Amino acid sequence: MQNYDEFILRAQRIDPRAPYPVVHQAVRIALYDEYAARSFYARVAEAFGARPPFANIVRSEEQHIAVLLGLCERFGIPRPLDPFPQETTVAPTWLANCQRAVNGEIANVRLYAYLLTQVAEPEIRQVFQRLQAASLQNHLPAFRQAAAAAQAQENYHAAHGIPPQQAYVRHGPLSDFLETAFSQLGPYAGPLGLFSPLLRRAHPAMLAGMVTGGAGVYLLKDRIGRHRKEN
Repeated sequence: MQNYDEFILRAQRIDPRAPYPVVHQAVRIALYDEYAARSFYARVAEAFGARPPFANIVRSEEQHIAVLLGLCERFGIPRPLDPFPQETTVAPTWLANCQRAVNGEIANVRLYAYLLTQVAEPEIRQVFQRLQAASLQNHLPAFRQAAAAAQAQENYHAAHGIPPQQAYVRHGPLSDFLETAFSQLGPYAGPLGLFSPLLRRAHPAMLAGMVTGGAGVYLLKDRIGRHRKEN
């Protein structure tokens, strides 16, 4: 079953010839777009685990939807059906999904900019402006940062012949943290001096394992030393 204004919702453009008020069209278009974002972010969280920024921004999308549903009730606007849980797919890599989220948030900001040119109702304009600001100031920077980190991690692993799909294999909390740190620090020789070439050539999982193992040995020796002093 489709929405009666499916073409308008998909096109994301007000149709002055449609038998529906402009305000109704604008709110339904905004709500439909938030539906799509929520489904995509939720699917990514399901596929890759509850990791930021998708896991926390999907909760923000729920809040956006609740606000727009409030406008529907306030102005007597029928709620559009949400088809996206059935049709949303995700990319096979974390990086590709982060990049898609960046593009989606940019499109969302532009959508609200367009809708604000069509709507004069103060209450609706205030809601649109708040939601646009949330995308521009919070969601977009978070996804851009995640995309940059993912690009660095995939580049680091690609240098060792590891395909993008395997760049995010979990090795344990500490090893995962170290792999991410090395992927960010490896290209910079300044802070690491002579060790930077070693970081660039070392296999990510092996290097993380070595550091983890070294930390374990250090802690064991420290514990033995303290035990001897006590005796």
